[in-house]
Amino acid sequence: MTYRVPTSQTNLRESCVAVNMAEKEHRVEFKKETVSKLLSGHFKEDKTRLSSDATILMSEMLKVLVQEAALRSLKQAESEDCDQVHIEHFEKILPQLLLDF
Repeated sequence: MTYRVPTSQTNLRESCVAVNMAEKEHRVEFKKETVSKLLSGHFKEDKTRLSSDATILMSEMLKVLVQEAALRSLKQAESEDCDQVHIEHFEKILPQLLLDF
C-alpha cells in the first residue's frame, strides 16, 4: 500500500486533518479476539487469564503503534522528497519506533 506525501508543511497538516476526519467516518480497530489470541499465545502457564480491560488496552496500544508508524513513515518519505511512502521508509523508522514503544 502506498500513500501520497504532501508537498509542503501546510499540505501535511491538511492531510493529517483529512486522515482524522476519515478516521471518524471509518474507524479502524483490532478485534478483541485476535488481540486476546496473540497475547494468550505467549503465556507460559495455561492458568493465566486475560481480562477484558487488558484486551481493550492492548488493542488501543496496537492502534497507537500503527498510527505512529504510518505518520513516521510519511515524514521519512517527505524528508527524502518522495511522493509515495514505500516499505523502505517504514524499515528506516522501525528501529527508533520500537525503542520508543
